[in-house]
Amino acid sequence: MPKERKFKQLFWGWVTLLSLPFPDHSLAQQPDQINQWLQYTGSYWFNARWAATANVQYRTYRPIKDPRTTFLGAELQYNFKDAPVAVSGGYAHLFNRNYLPAEETEYTHENRLYQTLTLRGNLWKTGITHRYQLEERWLPQEYHTRFRYLLALKLPFGGTGQEPGPWYGILRNEVRVIVRNQPFDSNRVFGGAGYTFNKHLTVEGMWMSQLVGNGNHQHFTMFVLRHDFGKME
Repeated sequence: MPKERKFKQLFWGWVTLLSLPFPDHSLAQQPDQINQWLQYTGSYWFNARWAATANVQYRTYRPIKDPRTTFLGAELQYNFKDAPVAVSGGYAHLFNRNYLPAEETEYTHENRLYQTLTLRGNLWKTGITHRYQLEERWLPQEYHTRFRYLLALKLPFGGTGQEPGPWYGILRNEVRVIVRNQPFDSNRVFGGAGYTFNKHLTVEGMWMSQLVGNGNHQHFTMFVLRHDFGKME
């Protein structure tokens, strides 16, 4: 089957999944709400060490409708030559919308700087990533600093010999804490699968459950498109 046809089938399959009926407008306001998360990450590699990345996210309370967050970010990354370590720094602007009755809906903005240290390794065929991130966040009512730690596993499916197959499983857990009297912000657990078309293009579909500091749970269906181009080697 041609790669273009495979990509179209996967893309429209995820669009169909995200378009399935979900709880109506009133139910979506409950703490156990199901949200949607669409993301594009594009990285331009100047060479094997340096890359610039753009990140666009669109999160909604219902499929396509009812915007929750629009995330626009960019970062510069450096990959060390003799170690599986990368450092990066970037900026993001977020447009947030609280889910309230139309006459009370609130729109807010957030400006964010962040610095990241990423360590990568392998345990047999499983890829392991540790990501440590420091964020400086300017919110409408306050400024605060947040720390994030992500542990990610990439589990290849199939393949022959040393060549992994195009499919892989995804398991991730991320903890976020804030510098304040009650530091716990949230914990995110991810599970899903990805498909690698080639070294330039990958798609991922995931389910993410988030426990926030007030004890509420939120759930997301996620579709992520990753695009790498430029001088990657």
